[in-house]
Amino acid sequence: MRTRCGSSPSLTALIVSEARRGQVWLTDFGVPVGNEQGKVRPALVVSSDSWNGHASTLTVLPMTRTSHDFPTRIEVEATVQNGLDETSYARCEDIRAISERRLLRPLGRVDPVVMLSVSKTLRLFLDA
Repeated sequence: MRTRCGSSPSLTALIVSEARRGQVWLTDFGVPVGNEQGKVRPALVVSSDSWNGHASTLTVLPMTRTSHDFPTRIEVEATVQNGLDETSYARCEDIRAISERRLLRPLGRVDPVVMLSVSKTLRLFLDA
């Protein structure tokens, strides 16, 4: 368990310190600006576990139920393992760093095949 600045551990710190790449978390994105995704919705953690284990921010992809023909949207079928209620789409074009305090609760984990598709799409999107 980690805490910062000598603060006493909170329930949130205990839960969030366990966020791992490939997990789906219910996330509070707050009020959107322009075409940003906002409100409370699932998000897929894409930052590395070595980063997630020591930083107070992590990198996620907001998820949406809206299907588009964008090459940056990765379909994630709802399963017991990922905790989604219906088919959703990871928005690789909307990658963002967020405070760990935006994470509300874990829903589950996506299939490794989904993470492979996400990784490939992010490399193409970022021209990396």
